[in-house]
Amino acid sequence: MLLIGFGLLTLYSVGHVPDELKESVYSAESRFFNRQLIWAAAGIAAMIVAMLIPFRYYESAAVLFYTFGLILLVVVLFHSPAKSTSRWIVIGGFNLQPSEFMKAALIFILARFLDERKNNPNTIRVIAISVAMVGVPMLLVMKQPDLGTALVFPAVILPILYWRGLNEGIIMLFITPVVSAFLTIFSEQGFWQNKYPFPLLVFFMFVLIVAYRRRRYIFQSTLLVVLNLGVMLSVPNIWNRLQVYQQKRILDFMRPESDILGSGWQVYQSKVAIGSGGFIGKQYLHGTQKLLAFLPERHSDFIYSVIAEELGFIGAFIVLLLFVLLILKGLYLATQVKNRFASIAAVGISSYFAFHVIVNIGMTIGLAPVTGLPLPFISYGGSSMLISCFFVGVLMNFSMRFYEY
Repeated sequence: MLLIGFGLLTLYSVGHVPDELKESVYSAESRFFNRQLIWAAAGIAAMIVAMLIPFRYYESAAVLFYTFGLILLVVVLFHSPAKSTSRWIVIGGFNLQPSEFMKAALIFILARFLDERKNNPNTIRVIAISVAMVGVPMLLVMKQPDLGTALVFPAVILPILYWRGLNEGIIMLFITPVVSAFLTIFSEQGFWQNKYPFPLLVFFMFVLIVAYRRRRYIFQSTLLVVLNLGVMLSVPNIWNRLQVYQQKRILDFMRPESDILGSGWQVYQSKVAIGSGGFIGKQYLHGTQKLLAFLPERHSDFIYSVIAEELGFIGAFIVLLLFVLLILKGLYLATQVKNRFASIAAVGISSYFAFHVIVNIGMTIGLAPVTGLPLPFISYGGSSMLISCFFVGVLMNFSMRFYEY
């Protein structure tokens, strides 16, 4: 409720124009506050309903939810695109984003699948099925295209599999090749501002140390080194085969500040807003970056920048602290509930919140690429508000029935 309150107050500020500037400044964002009030009320209602329904219904209907979510993702691809994308379905004047609801369906279907004792996450069969469950909706969302939302799906599956007992070595096989690819591109483009790719070499040394320490698992250790070395050697050749515009898109995605007047404009203005807020901020309703519209998408993607500008470090820290408490409470709940389905789902929900918070706040301060992920409860958006409140209701549901097996 505190986070929802922060979001509503910030949206009101985004649309607010002082009386002395109303003749010269027009705020198109003034409508967002009233709409978000409706979504907040609907979200609280969804929270209450999710809390009262016995969680066993979520388990029994997981397959139905997942199938329905896939159908919606297919339907939205044939829907009239908005801004060159096909992400929303319009119902009664409101836009609903099926990919948001697919996140809940995916968490429930993974929790149900991994709840069965026979499904050992360290077997090829279980890993393949789990990856397929994630891969299908991920590809459909990327087709929209919506890369930011698509990245949520793999970010959720790894913590779930780890909680279920996935071997750390297998997790390394998933993560380290991706890191190697990014570091190789950074090194090839000279982002390190030195002659030698020290970060890449250090990371490869880290891979070798991990492989040596896990030498009793000879196959996994060998595969770990071979995969990373193969990625490091093949990425430059693959990079040179890309078209110039394709290379630019990847570089803009990885380092938006390389083009401040173009793709890096959002991050640059966001950092200016956050830095100008100082320790105590410019006071509520007095932010200049949002008022003069220097800060893009200030009602959604970069709303955290508005909080930092007006409420300073103190306000930004309080919001971040509230998210940390929510995530830690979800993880603690996962250790307390007796039911394995509920425990796995609690980890998935906590991972959902953690990934959204890390990426959204990270992109506002230049530590993560701009992906368009909303800040739960705070960014403008009905679908995000509904699913975030629903998840909190599910966590409260688990907490009320933690003793049930």
